[in-house]
Parts: sequence; C-alpha cells; structure tokens
Amino acid sequence: MENNVEYQDLLYFGYEFEYGSLTDQSDFIKEIKEQFPNVVLKDAFDSIKGYRQEVYLDKESSDDYYAWLIGKQWYNSSLSMSLIMRSCDKPEQKEKFDKYLALAKKQYPEVFKPECL
Repeated sequence: MENNVEYQDLLYFGYEFEYGSLTDQSDFIKEIKEQFPNVVLKDAFDSIKGYRQEVYLDKESSDDYYAWLIGKQWYNSSLSMSLIMRSCDKPEQKEKFDKYLALAKKQYPEVFKPECL
C-alpha cells in the first residue's frame, strides 16, 4: 500500500448469488479510478459479506471522495456514508453530511437539477 494514502471507506455491492452485484462492483472500480487515479482499492470479498472494496485515498481527497459518492450515487454502498447519514441527529455528523452534500451540489450540479415534466 502506498505511504501517502489512508483508509476512507468500505463499500458493499451484494452477494455472489445476487444479480448485478459483480457488475456494480466492476462499475464502481472503473468510475472511482477515473475520478481518483491515485486510489488504492483492496478486495474485501468473503462468502458471508459478499463483494466489498476497501478504499484508500490521500487525505486531501477525502471531502471530494464523499461528495463524489453522493454525486455519482454510490453513497448507498458506502459504510462510512451510511454511518454519517444515520448519525445526523448528532450536530457534528449533520455538519459533516451537510458539507459533503453542498460540495456534491457544487461539483455535480446535473444530479440535483429537477427533471422537466
């Protein structure tokens, strides 16, 4: 593992027997490597928890990573983002989530535009 990266997250994609799980993991790997070329991924698959990837990035990319999860709609697979969202009743967690959401809206505005009827 590279020296300048630190653990960011663990993403879950589903199980071997679930349709689309492996494809979801492959899509995630492709997309994150395009957005964060220096990302280090560690395959964390096991027969109980299914397809999983550990994500390691440099500390400076942390905020952009969490905004990217929201903007590219990977947040549902993210353990870290799930914990943040479930803890929004705590002021420091709500502040953290609000920061990531605001950054996502700035970096990925197309995701937040209302669809025309």
